[in-house]
Amino acid sequence: MNSYRLATPHVLMRVLPVALILSCSLLEPSRFIPSFPAEPFSTPSESGAVINHANALFLAESEPDTLDPAKWSGSADEIVGDLFSGLVRLDTRLQVIPDLAEGWDVSPDGMLYTFHLRRDVVYHSGRPFTAVDVLFSWERALDPATGSHTASTYLGDILGAQAFLERDAEDIEGVTAVDDYTVSVRLESPKAYFLAKLAYPTSWIVDRETIDQMEEHPIGTGPFQWLRRTPGQEIVLERNPRYHLGPVALPYVVYLINPGYPVRLYEGGEIDFTYLPEDLLERAGDPSDTLYGQVYPITDLCTYYVAFDSSRPPFDDPAVRLAFAQSVDNHRYNEFVYEGGMTPAAGLYPPGLPGFSDEALALPFDATAARRSLARSAYAGPEALPEILLTDNGAGTDIDSSTAFLIQSWQETLGVTVEVEQLESFGYSDQIYSGNHGQLVPWGWCADYPDPENFADLLFHSGSRQNIGNYSNPALDRLLEQARSEQEVAARLAFYREAEQLLVDDAAAIFLVQSPTRYILVKPRITGYVAAPIGIAQHMNLAIVEP
Repeated sequence: MNSYRLATPHVLMRVLPVALILSCSLLEPSRFIPSFPAEPFSTPSESGAVINHANALFLAESEPDTLDPAKWSGSADEIVGDLFSGLVRLDTRLQVIPDLAEGWDVSPDGMLYTFHLRRDVVYHSGRPFTAVDVLFSWERALDPATGSHTASTYLGDILGAQAFLERDAEDIEGVTAVDDYTVSVRLESPKAYFLAKLAYPTSWIVDRETIDQMEEHPIGTGPFQWLRRTPGQEIVLERNPRYHLGPVALPYVVYLINPGYPVRLYEGGEIDFTYLPEDLLERAGDPSDTLYGQVYPITDLCTYYVAFDSSRPPFDDPAVRLAFAQSVDNHRYNEFVYEGGMTPAAGLYPPGLPGFSDEALALPFDATAARRSLARSAYAGPEALPEILLTDNGAGTDIDSSTAFLIQSWQETLGVTVEVEQLESFGYSDQIYSGNHGQLVPWGWCADYPDPENFADLLFHSGSRQNIGNYSNPALDRLLEQARSEQEVAARLAFYREAEQLLVDDAAAIFLVQSPTRYILVKPRITGYVAAPIGIAQHMNLAIVEP
């Protein structure tokens, strides 16, 4: 669904259940028992050097579901961004810049990209990187056996990618290794956002000779390399001395696994970054407070919504979707769940995203209209409705305030009872993408690149694997397909604004809230950090200064 997205203690992913939003401000410190001492953390490296706050960046992290970039569903600013590289990446201004490719040429028709690879790149193992590794990595990502939920989305614009994914071809027709340091990529049609897509981890390059140890000891070409892992406690990375952009300033990065309440850890000197709960913002503005001068504002490009599975009754009927959408007052939702800390969503696109317009016509809360919509549906009246199941992540008998508000809204307005199932957080996204969910799924999406295609096309085109609600509308598909190939910026954005209005009018989802400005705490000893609205790899830019 991008930036240090640390929530307590979960890293806020690009896609995430609504219940986890802003958890850093909702969860009480008493619910976490720190597993590390109050003194600043230190540990010996394998070489005998002591790793501490004088030479390492310390971060709080949840246990990652995977370390495989092909299967990654989080942001590029997390551990995968330390270990791996792609042909391109986004800089702190969200511009596409060279990485493993030193440059590229684009044909006049916008369909052929020729990438010129760096000749000085080696893997952490010391093996040289060549064009064959690009072909291997992309074919592996698209191979159904790999189990990537994102490969078709981020590589699917390439000619022959879909045929390879469906095992109708032995290779990707549009990708050719011209020589050891040149790769040509032909698209099915011009895509203005193609390079930006390559900045997402799905297309990043892996080592074909060590692929069997991906989850135990991943080998990449990134600025940091694997040092060790203590399950349930830490993952430690060390500086890659042969990094193709030059050795970075940070000797080590330490990810503490589920260590406790982040603000407490931050104030205790155990971690270097965390989100600042809104109720502590006043402290950060007080020159006499220890948090003063350590706050960076971030406006994330995120939208949180309830996905309908429109392939299943009763949400195969647009009138039922409309009734459920009209039953939810997202202004009250914002106040009840987040104490007004979010921005009620008028549509799909968050403020700050190209294509956003405050003129989008939202579906207002209207209890009378909601009951009328249900009455004219094929499932008129609560008795005619099938059992409705909402899927969220969690455990135990309690449900979070977000889910409680939604269920109560539908009960009070429509007289409908919605059952809840909770899935474990670990592997939750995989379960949802595999279709193991009810007809309602609270969900969220944060931009991977600053383009409305990253929202409308990925989340609602009928051919997208990120379309978890199986929404299908030929009129929307036509609009999105026109926008894909349109090269004139104003015309492209007009298509996307029309697509957004269609999604609202057809009640494709219930658009709840969008991220307001958040605040991240960064220790003064860390320099080089830039607050960006998208999660970009930037640990290679950071350094530690003496206090």
